Amino acid sequence: MAAGLLLKMVGFCVWALFWLGGSATVSTGAGSAFAGGDAVVVDARSAVAVTDEDFVCATLDWWPPDKCDYGTCAWGNASLLNLNLSNKILLNAVKAFSPLKLRLGGSLQDMLIYDTGKPRQPCTPFMKNTSAMFGFSQGCLPLHRWDELNAFFKESGARIIFGLNALNGRVPMPDGSLGGPWNYTNAASFIRYTVNKGYDIHGWELGKLSVT
Repeated sequence: MAAGLLLKMVGFCVWALFWLGGSATVSTGAGSAFAGGDAVVVDARSAVAVTDEDFVCATLDWWPPDKCDYGTCAWGNASLLNLNLSNKILLNAVKAFSPLKLRLGGSLQDMLIYDTGKPRQPCTPFMKNTSAMFGFSQGCLPLHRWDELNAFFKESGARIIFGLNALNGRVPMPDGSLGGPWNYTNAASFIRYTVNKGYDIHGWELGKLSVT
């Protein structure tokens, strides 16, 4: 049940590496679907790569409850901004995968600002906006919520990878892409706050797969 809740509330990804202890032979005879009856020999006496023991990872996103796809609003209270951090089932599920790498990010990470006061700007939630990227306006992470999240991460033993807003300050280009210099002021102040609080961040991510 605990694992089921975790899989429901976060996007789950697993990488696994398989290798053989010795050489293996695959033979294709007359009855084979392969023409010519050729044999394939795999020399697997040594591994070409090794997967770390802590290869299990999951992603927590920023989507608000009114994010809907094909008539279904499935996110509910599974966002970093509204997830029930006192849920013991969730806590125990994260602990069960320890050391679990938790990536904090996703599509809206490039629409998220951090309420550090640098620069000074309103801290407002994501709102639907069909003309904006991903259909939502800019949203904000209050620092008290960041404190709550880090208390949960510490208790659960999760290793955190935080996806920064890589589009702050960039402007629309004629070809539809976003260009110009990155305004790192808000991200830098957020990192400083995190370091000063002693929060343990396993890694910082700048840019999603869809951002070049």
